[in-house]
Amino acid sequence: MKRYIPIFITMVSVILLSGCQNEREPQAANDDQQVYLTAVTEGHEATRAPYEQTIPNDSKDGVLHAAIWASSFYNATDDCYTFPNPTIPLNGKNGTGEFAHQVAIHATADFDSGAPQLLDQAVYPQSGTPVFFIGLHPQTGWQAGSDDMSASFTFDGSNDVMFAPRIEGKYASGSTAENPVFDVPELKFWHMLTWLKVRMIAEDEQAMSAWGKIKDIKIESKNHVSIDISRADDSLVDGVIDMSCTTFSDAAGFDGLLPLYQPKSDNLFPAAGGYQLKVYDAKVTKPVEVAYVLCAPVEALAKSVVDGIETESAEYVLHIETEHRKVEVPIDLRVNDTKYYEGSTRAKCFTLNLTFKMGNTIVVTADVVDWTLGGSGYVEL
Repeated sequence: MKRYIPIFITMVSVILLSGCQNEREPQAANDDQQVYLTAVTEGHEATRAPYEQTIPNDSKDGVLHAAIWASSFYNATDDCYTFPNPTIPLNGKNGTGEFAHQVAIHATADFDSGAPQLLDQAVYPQSGTPVFFIGLHPQTGWQAGSDDMSASFTFDGSNDVMFAPRIEGKYASGSTAENPVFDVPELKFWHMLTWLKVRMIAEDEQAMSAWGKIKDIKIESKNHVSIDISRADDSLVDGVIDMSCTTFSDAAGFDGLLPLYQPKSDNLFPAAGGYQLKVYDAKVTKPVEVAYVLCAPVEALAKSVVDGIETESAEYVLHIETEHRKVEVPIDLRVNDTKYYEGSTRAKCFTLNLTFKMGNTIVVTADVVDWTLGGSGYVEL
């Protein structure tokens, strides 16, 4: 489902970035035009699992809080864009009260209505020099690279991470202070992560007793995303945004295991005392959704079995600790008994159904839903 989110962004004082060398060239002050933006979220109606409000929404729960980076530093020869660190005090009015320069800025915007949003602290230069914008969600927590050409974010398993690739806006021809004409570009936010929901059930009373309460679950995953914003534009490849500008890695000190969270409260799973498994009863009790995690996507490859051995490893591995046992559960994404899921798991939502059995066995099936453009479907893995 698409979520349309308008954003007004007033850019009052912005200094133009000139090229990848980060040379900052001031321009003469002029009556620059304010900047308005709109935004749309391409994908599932959730902006942060398990947050499932649509945008726009009459309630503030439906607000998309985003960081907007704007820049005019462009090197046409290298097709390179930079977004210098906004802590350098280049923007603002000069001693006469006029806007002395155009600068790269980092602003924030809350998309909460159908009208364009005015972006504070930014303007279009009357010269017609384009201003380039990117959008980042969550609104806080992003860091600009020292090269001014990257943005990075360390997620913890509970954050949705969305990115709106670079778009362009210019001073609208014929615009005057008395009769403003606004060019309103649209930011398109795309999900960066894979959303896994976890449901659990014990096969019977004996299995429930043998395993005991769930004490901890973690998943093997990266926790750091870096975006090359100098080359990330909004072009489509076969109808899908090209996200080759993104890379995932581990932040310093991370052990490679992301925690899972409770779907209602966003608290760490399983909470004090552990989680007591329910017993399966086809007429009464079905697998219970107990946890979720937003983790780094992986590229699921075609697998084959040679002499009973799979040629590729699992896409994900769950590390489960109960009162009585510790196990590692590989998650192979299958379409059926013989066909494996292939392609990127980015922007996909998988519901993992875990059945705890006797003999140290956990059986996993899954519902698979597109978390982005292309509709949705159901398969058993």
